[in-house]
Amino acid sequence: MRQTEKPNHQRGSPYLQFRPLIQTLILDSQTGNQIEEACRSEGYTGSRSTLNTIIAEERRNTVQGKTKIFSFRQKIIQVIWDFKKGDHMERIHQLHLELLEGFPKIKELDELVQNFRNLFTEKRSGKLVDWLEKYEEIDSLFIQAFIRGVQQDRSAVVLSIQEPWSNGPVEGHVNRLKTIKRIMYGRAGFQVLKNRVLYEF
Repeated sequence: MRQTEKPNHQRGSPYLQFRPLIQTLILDSQTGNQIEEACRSEGYTGSRSTLNTIIAEERRNTVQGKTKIFSFRQKIIQVIWDFKKGDHMERIHQLHLELLEGFPKIKELDELVQNFRNLFTEKRSGKLVDWLEKYEEIDSLFIQAFIRGVQQDRSAVVLSIQEPWSNGPVEGHVNRLKTIKRIMYGRAGFQVLKNRVLYEF
């Protein structure tokens, strides 16, 4: 039988799980090479030509409005950083039924964040080394970079866990001064900044 149209890569495709990721990356204006790198890091083993076909389909769908593209990234981050509301995995499952199945690393990331936060809320500085050892081999360049930073400043991190003090107010004032300088197009000298902070701002 002669084929009269291009095969549908979505129906029954083993690569269906990558479509939400591709849609999100298209929404973020990522290039084909960047999309391929992200997909392969998540387990994509198909050819570049097949991936290009899927990307082209999703780009057309975006332009023509045939599909509504949801950016799950920000929604997932909001759930992971929300320490007050409900079960995180259930909430992420509600965002998309196949999200956790397609991206199992989300669960590991959520666990990493929760455990790190618990070190501070429970004042368990002695568990920091255990946390570092547990996640230092995690398959994420961003998390590995963060962990290396924690290891390099371990003594400071331990103190921040143990002590109730925070440099938050200092950072707040620094941002305040930067805002004043931006408002004045960078021309605010020391005396002007001092007067604005003390009397007006």
